Amino acid sequence: MSGAQALAGVPVTRAGPAAEPDGKPGGGAVALAVAIGVDIVDVERLRAMVGRRGEVVLRRLLTDDELAAVTGTRGLVWTSVAGRVAAKEATKKLLGSRGELARWTEVEVRTGAHGEPHLWLSGQTRLAAARCGFTRLQLSLAYEKTTAIAVVLGW
Repeated sequence: MSGAQALAGVPVTRAGPAAEPDGKPGGGAVALAVAIGVDIVDVERLRAMVGRRGEVVLRRLLTDDELAAVTGTRGLVWTSVAGRVAAKEATKKLLGSRGELARWTEVEVRTGAHGEPHLWLSGQTRLAAARCGFTRLQLSLAYEKTTAIAVVLGW
């Protein structure tokens, strides 16, 4: 399964041409991305902001489930925190390009069965995405030691 996620939170099949039972391409619908949001987060800059303002910042940015997911045996895994923040900001940019707003804790990054990231929208943010005409969003995350980048496609 890809990083695609239905807005209602139900996983969807891979976007793009699907393979027939004989292994030949065809039969699948090709999804056209109609909007994109991209963001990059500097891990140390985020860590310093939390250090200055306190952990209340994390409570404003992440859900309880996300905080649990990014907390390891030695504390926060800062690259994972940065990836989630980048995903949320990319989603905010995607919706903002259509004149809509997203609330930080109404955009949640969840992990699929194979470790792939999924977006889960709720509340007013889910309604905003629906008003934009988006029925699916796909998230891609990439990490380096000092940065995390997120790309969100909506169609």
